[in-house]
Amino acid sequence: METSYSTVVRPGTIIVWSDRKAYEVIQIAERPLDLWPANYREKWQEYTEWWAEQVVSGRDMGPQPEQATWEHRPFVLVIRPADQPAAKPKHYAVRASRTFYVLPEHYSVCRLCNEIPPCTHATTEAAIDHAMQQTERLMAIQPGCCLGCGNPITSRMKAVRFPGPNLWRPDLGTGSAVFHARQDCATYVSSYKQLWREKGHAELQPELPDGEE
Repeated sequence: METSYSTVVRPGTIIVWSDRKAYEVIQIAERPLDLWPANYREKWQEYTEWWAEQVVSGRDMGPQPEQATWEHRPFVLVIRPADQPAAKPKHYAVRASRTFYVLPEHYSVCRLCNEIPPCTHATTEAAIDHAMQQTERLMAIQPGCCLGCGNPITSRMKAVRFPGPNLWRPDLGTGSAVFHARQDCATYVSSYKQLWREKGHAELQPELPDGEE
């Protein structure tokens, strides 16, 4: 079973599991077809139906897929904490196509939480720092300027305006959420549109500023 780092997951391999801690692989093996979990059986059914539809539509899909060699079939993964050799192993169903972050024999852990770096505390602090930087950037934007790049929007520029309260800068007032209608600011428009819809504005569409065609 290859990972994205071209390493083989096998008994004795040390991997990072969902809690960001190191685990030793005790066993990884095929799961019998009659013991597949329900969600895997459902996904296999969906895949075979999709494959058949593609064939009927005229696409060359190659050999008919087989359940025993399907790339997303379930494997049995048995692991235990790498630093607790006497701990009771735990069993999990994982996709055959799943990739793992594999650790070397000598690996580092955070001294505070025993997690593999970057630990939860470090990622949380980084997220807070990013949010503060974003807030500072938005607060520096002047009225009538693009909420993306922060530069002015002139009467000759195409722009996208969102009706309603400004979700990023409420202090600027209603109808003040405006962005340049250009590729450089498209990511900001997409992010704002997602939040805008989450606030219940899905039935509306962004508008060009008054006077624009």
